[in-house]
Amino acid sequence: MVENCNAPCCVNCETRWDNFNNLNEDDLNYVCENRHIAEFQPGEIIFKQGAPISSAVFLTKGIAKMYIEGFDNKRMIIGIAKQNKLIAGPGTYVDERHHYTVSALTDVTACFIKMDVLKGFVHTNGKFAEGWLKDISEKSLKTFYRFLSHTQKKMHGRLAETILYLADEVHGSDQFTMLLSRQELGELSGMAKESVVRILKDFNEDKIIDDKCPYIKILNKDRLKMISNMG
Repeated sequence: MVENCNAPCCVNCETRWDNFNNLNEDDLNYVCENRHIAEFQPGEIIFKQGAPISSAVFLTKGIAKMYIEGFDNKRMIIGIAKQNKLIAGPGTYVDERHHYTVSALTDVTACFIKMDVLKGFVHTNGKFAEGWLKDISEKSLKTFYRFLSHTQKKMHGRLAETILYLADEVHGSDQFTMLLSRQELGELSGMAKESVVRILKDFNEDKIIDDKCPYIKILNKDRLKMISNMG
């Protein structure tokens, strides 16, 4: 991790959290006075499960993975973090502890804003509080549906859903560089690495995708969606 003090102020930041639009310029300057910027290389931990929450985190550059560390050193990736999204777990208002780990997948620049500052706006700014509740609710719904997918879909459906998630929500393209290893794809899809390798081979042979590591291209998106929907 490297400290970086050259990032733009929140007033002019192009990748700031949408909810900051509910703050005025004085509020944004106050946020800027209570933040620090750090840079991370791929694989570095941005924050650790079980650590105390002192700051909310926003990525201004790069992509990171969020994962729960379970029993026997097994992990479950719960999502991919991108720019202008709030990264602050459910422990913020419960036990002030992080309940998942975040680590960089690419070179990452992260903005750490003191949590007490944001909590202060919740008490004084109704629109900001509502925006935060909406953010938490949207993330909760996505987590619910992901757990439902893991328990009710077959493995082909789960991996199809994961590929669509990476294409549509993470990269915004049907052709992208696969930042996750086969093991990590399994952790995101709820299956073993060996199953991921086998199903990717099936998708390649059926010309649904073209998987030429580290690049992947969706060739038949309608069929991939059908596999995902049918489970």
